[in-house]
Amino acid sequence: MKCFYNKIVIRILAIATLAYVMYYLWWRISFTLNPANLVFSLILLLAEIIGLIEFCLFLYMTWAIDDGQQSLEPLNSASVDVFVPTYNEELEILESTLLGCNLIRYPHTTYVLDDGHRPEVRMLADRLGCRYLSREKNEHAKAGNINAALSQTSGEFIVVLDADMVPQPDILDKTLGYFRKEKTAIVQLPQEFYNLDSAQHDHNPDHWHEQQLFYHVIQPGKNRINAPFWCGSPSVVRRAALESIGGVATQSITEDFLTSIRLNSKGWNIRYHNEALAFGIAPQSIHAYKLQRLRWAQGAMKILKSKDNPLIAPGLSMKQRISHFSAIFTYFSAYQKLIYLLVPSVILFTGMMPLAVSSGFGFMTRWAVYFLLVMLTNKALGRGYFKYFEVEKHNTIKMFTFIRASFSLFISKKLEFKVTPKHVEQSLQKKDRREMKSQIGVLLIVLASVVVGIVVFVVSPVHGETVLTNLTIALFWAVFNSAVILLALADVFKRLFKRQDYRFTISIPSKIVLPDAPSITAVAGDISVSGLSLILSDKKKLSSPIEIELTIPTGKLRVTGRIVYAGTSNGVQKAGVKFDQMDNITRERLYIYLFVTLPRMIYDDAQRKFSNPGASSPQKGFFHDCRRRRYKSA
Repeated sequence: MKCFYNKIVIRILAIATLAYVMYYLWWRISFTLNPANLVFSLILLLAEIIGLIEFCLFLYMTWAIDDGQQSLEPLNSASVDVFVPTYNEELEILESTLLGCNLIRYPHTTYVLDDGHRPEVRMLADRLGCRYLSREKNEHAKAGNINAALSQTSGEFIVVLDADMVPQPDILDKTLGYFRKEKTAIVQLPQEFYNLDSAQHDHNPDHWHEQQLFYHVIQPGKNRINAPFWCGSPSVVRRAALESIGGVATQSITEDFLTSIRLNSKGWNIRYHNEALAFGIAPQSIHAYKLQRLRWAQGAMKILKSKDNPLIAPGLSMKQRISHFSAIFTYFSAYQKLIYLLVPSVILFTGMMPLAVSSGFGFMTRWAVYFLLVMLTNKALGRGYFKYFEVEKHNTIKMFTFIRASFSLFISKKLEFKVTPKHVEQSLQKKDRREMKSQIGVLLIVLASVVVGIVVFVVSPVHGETVLTNLTIALFWAVFNSAVILLALADVFKRLFKRQDYRFTISIPSKIVLPDAPSITAVAGDISVSGLSLILSDKKKLSSPIEIELTIPTGKLRVTGRIVYAGTSNGVQKAGVKFDQMDNITRERLYIYLFVTLPRMIYDDAQRKFSNPGASSPQKGFFHDCRRRRYKSA
């Protein structure tokens, strides 16, 4: 499989595919349009043209990739501020991030930028030795929060971290060296997540999630053409660069993307470092997932109709124009998706043909070659991060979200910045199912058309072999569409929201400490901030309270709690423990283990499996696959 991702193989396949796609488009326009149903015919052609443009843009940006992982000496004398903007995140989430900030090895000052004006956040910042900043008015949301902090701080460089994005200790050691080049404004890092069963993750051991193609292929590809864009968190920013453009842009709810365009326009460069150096919380629910994507898409539409449109903004190179425009154009692929879902149903319901009647078989054979070549090339260009059915599933889920966002092009209403929810409610399952009502509606239409198509074949006479061929194509196409929608719906409807706290699946030596009796050896099977599960070596009757000693990389960690369940399964005694309230030192050690140590080790383990499929993990026996269970919310 590795030879499939060889640079020469990728380029030969890409050139061959591009040549065939151009031929296919020429053939479609020249020979297959149906004058009798010209509008319908042109709608289908439009969908294919959108796909062709997307393919060309993807090919352009991923032709070659530059990971940006250079051995650069950090700026040893630079002053660094760490900004952690927060609004309504839970204290536990914020505490884990601040503890990670305190572990950053490079000298720095951490600032908590609290737009929630919460006394408890001030107390948390004071306890952990961080500076607390707030402002009277919450104008311009996160962008305004950062700009307000710029006027009250002085660090030459700024680490920007969302309230849930826990940094690794070496985040500055690996990034500050880029700023030896005076025109480097920002070093952007990938967004990786520790809640591995979020709405955007799949269920495989490599912990693939929907944003990995962007962060591990597209952004490194943009490095090659000097056109990565700022994604906010996690990143390191040169203060002078921000100040040169008047601070973080406030005219869009995607302030990071707009700021990127303005920085590039002024001659500043953005570099992308393709190494996970912070881990956060991915959207836990479809509701949160779609809310986040809606904000991104609406912000892109606002930029498209402004003077900062990358096609007309002054100062950008042609490569930067293409790259930034591609980030906006991708949201219009939702129209292509909707057209592809509905076209076969229209054929089956009405008998209207979008193709010339005689071109059915020719279309099917040429389209099959087109589809296979494009899929193979996308897979090759995706360097292992492109998964067709996962991509289709997510495209189906967010399709109407992007279509809704596109209406922002014609509406002057001020857009509101909404923070992506990080917490879990009991009502989330109902919310998620309601979020899919449009997809359910499309599914019902498609299934009804399949029934109609079958009836036509069985009951009604079909005149002519070409008509039969066209109807057969439409029927199989509709069946395939229903399968894709069902795949997306199944992923939403089967997910459970049982726990408030995300549980890491682990396997670490433990023991139950008993007063006046020998300790019981055990293995901790999973763990969260609120409890853990144990597999006991001996069948013993346990009673609360219980004291447990965990062996973690930093030594022994003792916690106390009460037993919430105990029983035997397959001859093995298991117990579930809910932690008692901990003192600050114990809780901080637990949080550092959970949110700094564990995510890095699990991620590195997954990367080894990704790079060498089938190889045994060097940590096997210590860390198990964290994705074996159904959704346990972060």
